[in-house]
Order: sequence, then C-alpha cells, then structure tokens
Amino acid sequence: MRENSKILLLFTILTLLVIACSYLPEGVHIDTALNYQETPEYLSLDLISYDSDITLLFLPGGLVDPHAYLSLMQRIALDSINVVIPKFTSNLAIFELSKYESLLDIYPHTGFLYISGHSLGGIAALSAVAESPNNFEGLILLGTYPSEAFAISDWDHSVLSLYAENDSLSTSAEVLGASAFLPEKEILSNVNSLDTLSAGSAKTFYYLISGGNHAQFGDYGVQRGDGVPSISVEEQHQQIHAAIMKFIRWDRSE
Repeated sequence: MRENSKILLLFTILTLLVIACSYLPEGVHIDTALNYQETPEYLSLDLISYDSDITLLFLPGGLVDPHAYLSLMQRIALDSINVVIPKFTSNLAIFELSKYESLLDIYPHTGFLYISGHSLGGIAALSAVAESPNNFEGLILLGTYPSEAFAISDWDHSVLSLYAENDSLSTSAEVLGASAFLPEKEILSNVNSLDTLSAGSAKTFYYLISGGNHAQFGDYGVQRGDGVPSISVEEQHQQIHAAIMKFIRWDRSE
C-alpha cells in the first residue's frame, strides 16, 4: 500500500471515530426456518431444511453492531445461502483485516465462498480479496467503493456494487468514480438485467437503489451525515436482497 494511501485511510478512520458513535440495531426477530447461532466471534444464519454449498461472509460497517444486519441477512439465508457475520473489536473490521482467515477455521465451509461488506466493512472485504483473491468466488459491496490502495481491477471474478440515491456518505459520484479500481463496469437498469446476461469475463455490476440511503443498508436508525431516504428500510432491504440473489445465481450459472 502506498504511503499516501495509508495516511488517507488513517485520516478517514480517525474522522469517523471523532464524528460518530456506535450504531445499535433494534430488536430483530429471527425466522423459525433458520438456524441462528451467536458466538463471541460471529453470528451465523443457515436454513434448517437445506444444506447449502454457498456461504456469504458479511463484514459490518464501521462502528455498527453486527446485529444491525440480521434483518437483511436472514433474507439471504432464507434463500439457501449460509451467512456468517464476524464480530470485530470496537465494531471496526478495518482494524482486523485478516480476521476472516481465522474465522473460516472456526466456521468451516464447503463449496463456494462470497464476501461482502457495508461501508468500511466493504473496504475490509476489498482488502481480503486483494490479499487472497483465490479464496472468494465473488464480492458484493454495499454503500462503499475502493481506492487505489485496494484496487482489484485485474481480479478474475465478478463484483456487485450496490449504491443508494440518498447516500451522503458514499455518494453515487464517488462509487462510480472509483470504477477503475474494480473489474470492467456494467450498470444495471434493474435487478432483472442479470437474467439476460450470459457468462463472460469478470465484471462489476452497479445497481442504484432509488430513494435509499447509507444507514438502510443495515437497520440501525439515523446515521450522522447521511441523506434522508424516501423509501423504508423494508423496501431497501427488498431491493438489496433481490440484487444479491440475482448476482449469485447469475454467477453460479457460469
């Protein structure tokens, strides 16, 4: 990593620590069709009636309690994807970039592993892919974007980048402006666009969530500096869920 990139990343983290507090979720009801486990190291969700060969490792946003993503991630788990959400010291994945490696020893998976993250968790996911590109089948970014320090433009797997119209912390201009650091760009007009695309070279699919904002990628209330959403958390989660499932199914159909 170049020295100026390290300084910029450190400045970003320190700024976040100064202006923000830890964001906590509301109480979450877990669907009875799911096996839910919580340990000191992670939360996990998987479908009781189905032994899936696909696992999604999801890294929470900076200073956000991992439970804030359960309402979204259980939608993914109900569609037969095993979900693992690591816990990080001070809720900052960016300070424990290699933790996913030890976590996979604790939570062994078989089959296909995807990695995802929200905000600073997405930066941590990018770092994981940059360090261990052969470990993952695909990357899903929520409200985040890479810098040159975490460039993976030559990665031979595809990326889904979800960004929100009213996100003031990771704006549309910032997300699309960093496309040179990811595989070839393709903007989706709607989530069904993936149904018409044949398999090919690695791409980054960009999908805009109209009316969404940064905090509603999780479920933890209002975040300082964020824009005001014009859709509900439920509506935003429906769109995120649909896009992720379309992406994984498209990827697995190659």
